[in-house]
Amino acid sequence: MNEFDQEEVKACMYMLSKADDPSAAVSAWTLLQRKHPRLSAMVSLSNYDKVVLPPWLKKYSAKPNNFLVPYFSTEKMYFLDDELLFEMFSSGEDFKFRIDYTLMFDTNIATYVNKLVRGEPLGNIQPRLVALVDNILHDDLNFDHLFYMAENVKNVFPQIERNATSKRAFWRSLAKGFRQNLVSLQVFRSIDCKEYRRTSNPRPQFTYRQAARHAIDFTYDFYASEIGRDHILNFVLVQKMILLQLIGMVRIQLSSGKSARYKMGEYFKFIHEVVGAYFDREAIIAHKYFNNRNTMATLEKIKKGCGKKGLLKKLDNIAWDMAAPRFMEKLIVAGGEGRYFIPMFLTFDAGLRELLEHYPVKGVMFNKESGAFAPISSINTRDYFKQNGCQNEIDHLYSDPVRSERLSRPKPTRLIIHRLIRREYKALRSLI
Repeated sequence: MNEFDQEEVKACMYMLSKADDPSAAVSAWTLLQRKHPRLSAMVSLSNYDKVVLPPWLKKYSAKPNNFLVPYFSTEKMYFLDDELLFEMFSSGEDFKFRIDYTLMFDTNIATYVNKLVRGEPLGNIQPRLVALVDNILHDDLNFDHLFYMAENVKNVFPQIERNATSKRAFWRSLAKGFRQNLVSLQVFRSIDCKEYRRTSNPRPQFTYRQAARHAIDFTYDFYASEIGRDHILNFVLVQKMILLQLIGMVRIQLSSGKSARYKMGEYFKFIHEVVGAYFDREAIIAHKYFNNRNTMATLEKIKKGCGKKGLLKKLDNIAWDMAAPRFMEKLIVAGGEGRYFIPMFLTFDAGLRELLEHYPVKGVMFNKESGAFAPISSINTRDYFKQNGCQNEIDHLYSDPVRSERLSRPKPTRLIIHRLIRREYKALRSLI
């Protein structure tokens, strides 16, 4: 049985979703009865006075310059695992451990950084970008461009199998603009922040040639190495399953003017019979969309009579944004130099922010060895659907015979999902 399906683990996660102080979080953890020593959890608590991230990060999430999109709903994080709790209670108040974080650049930030490094005009974005870069360097913040790499899987994926014979061959197969961005990001990464604070002069430590070598090696390892390719294949499969759910979601919305409850019944039926996998985030988003399409600005313009040209590409791009939290979750499990790792987005993209805000994450639980992972939403899914009149629908989807039948099927492949996407998209086009 999946560890997260065991009753004591589900009970613990439910209590953590309700916890607002350390006492409640520890009480929830005791339900595991030390039967799961490989499990760890991170949970944000509203009634807790410790902020584990640098205090100056707050200015990046304050309007109007709210470029920071956190993964967790608050910065007041509490950490749980059997070993940690034993060390904490044994050592008393002086017990400390390291927490890592990173600000992940998305595609638009990465593209602007490239222009900045190359001295190209930035247009209307220049004042915002220069101020942002100045703050990042002055505050000596941790940042990377891993999410930019993940966003570009859709463009790089066709090259992974064909041109992965060597690092140079793979690098030359990538689009010129993409390569330029990656090299410029390595140049930017090498700026000495301490010297910048002293002189306000951004002096990179890498020459352009050194940055190119780093970019070639890192890009190959991320996409085309044996480990990297496995991660990419899994990520692409999840994204395509989200795209399939998104197409079904829009088709159901346009099929009738019936209630959100009726449409959720149709959506859960689609999830069980077609997709074969249930995702909490997308189910919450589906209900909000069915209840009021204006709450989903990225989908609101897709309606009967709208143009079909470029529609699949638009839905695919939205699905990539919806897949973003899964990439962050992989980083949480992989960790950094510290005991725990907290990722955040840095973006000018309001659409990405909107999608993430529809499913606020209160915490996570993960297996430190296997990498298995489960988010803990601020919105408990079962409670949410119960409150919105969909209890019978969600109970049916979760019922033992229905769930067992769904789990008994072979795992979907990219080819199978691709065929389903074509079929369902054809049905969507016929409605439009």
